[in-house]
Amino acid sequence: AGTFRILRVHEGGGVTIEVSIPAGVIGNPHRHPEGEELLMLSGEVEIDGLILRTGDYLHTPPGAVHRARAITDARFVLVLPAVPEYL
Repeated sequence: AGTFRILRVHEGGGVTIEVSIPAGVIGNPHRHPEGEELLMLSGEVEIDGLILRTGDYLHTPPGAVHRARAITDARFVLVLPAVPEYL
């Protein structure tokens, strides 16, 4: 579980959100039909073996599938041009 704060609703259905998740949370696998941008504000998150720390940025290309795991309590911003599809 975590908390989400909507920062901006995009024309066409996308959204920019701030996410806060506690250590140990593991997200379900999902696909990003239009890609995703992630900017770490604090903490550590592992996405398919890649460790992201405070200040790191990740671009996920359209159609990519992944899952995330919070190593520590973490906060990040997600730019989602389209809603993810959960598998």
